[in-house]
Amino acid sequence: MFSGDKTPDADEANKLVNALSGELTVANIMNVQLSDALKRLSLELRAEDEFAKERARYELVATERRDMVYRLKADAANGQPIHDACPVCMQEKKIMFIRGDGDTRHCQANNQHIFRYTKTPPPRVYGRGAY
Repeated sequence: MFSGDKTPDADEANKLVNALSGELTVANIMNVQLSDALKRLSLELRAEDEFAKERARYELVATERRDMVYRLKADAANGQPIHDACPVCMQEKKIMFIRGDGDTRHCQANNQHIFRYTKTPPPRVYGRGAY
């Protein structure tokens, strides 16, 4: 456009400069969006890594009644008492303790997550009506 012996067309030059400016603006916006996406991805990966490290402290064990729970490994306790964690919540990337001390226990976050631990025989009935 500027080379040769013709006189440059100022209107055409302005149109090209404006088009280039618009394309640079779009490129900058895309760069910011990509940067934000990379930051979010980095945070998600870091959270996944932290959860994986925390989950590695547990092992899947069967209760006496064959319900599966996650139990804190003794060598990974780091001063915490040995406890069990809900396998349902673990799949949702949450570590929730199992509460209770009887035959049946439940997740601290969801009472619908019930785990059977021991087999306690029914009480013996003495006296009338007992066979």
